[in-house]
Amino acid sequence: MEYIIEKVLLDSKNHEAGVVCSGASFRITQADFEHLGIFEGETLDEEAFAQLCEADSKLSCIKKAFSYLSYSDMPAKKLADKLRAKFEKHIVDAVIELLKARGYLNDSLLARKYAQNFYEIKRWGPNRIKSELYAKGFAKEDIDASCAFMEELDHREKMRALVVEKFGGDAEAVRGQKQKVSAYLYRMGYSYSDITDVLISLEN
Repeated sequence: MEYIIEKVLLDSKNHEAGVVCSGASFRITQADFEHLGIFEGETLDEEAFAQLCEADSKLSCIKKAFSYLSYSDMPAKKLADKLRAKFEKHIVDAVIELLKARGYLNDSLLARKYAQNFYEIKRWGPNRIKSELYAKGFAKEDIDASCAFMEELDHREKMRALVVEKFGGDAEAVRGQKQKVSAYLYRMGYSYSDITDVLISLEN
């Protein structure tokens, strides 16, 4: 079967091209339009038509990706998982690589941003931060790199402030709630060794 290119409309502002082929409308990127090398009046064979269909799906996938990213930043894996619910895997993989190459996806920078916000704003400890980043879909190497800055920090002053804020600063009150204080700090993501040091300092 042959397919006839009936109309081509270039949209230079959005770097896209509209193509009408055998009565069906397609929207593709300008880059794909130039790569396909199609023009009005041309007849496409089955293979060329399939490439046109794939280019149309690719642009739809790109737009859906930007729609997801407009609501919230997310790592590549999470974005890919959402896109695969609507698009074929090879198209999603191509779009993810394109967004990485264009700088729209950068897992290492995003993981570092999350880690710093979790530590400075939510005041979580390293363990909870790493767990949260893993749950968000970041790779282990990005998690380790993003959390490296915490290895040089002494978290105990931050932990003491958390305890005073939640339980009060009275030493007797802290002694009477050691298990609750310990469990709270552990949920916040701090190590048992630091928790022990903080409890000792607050009890004296």
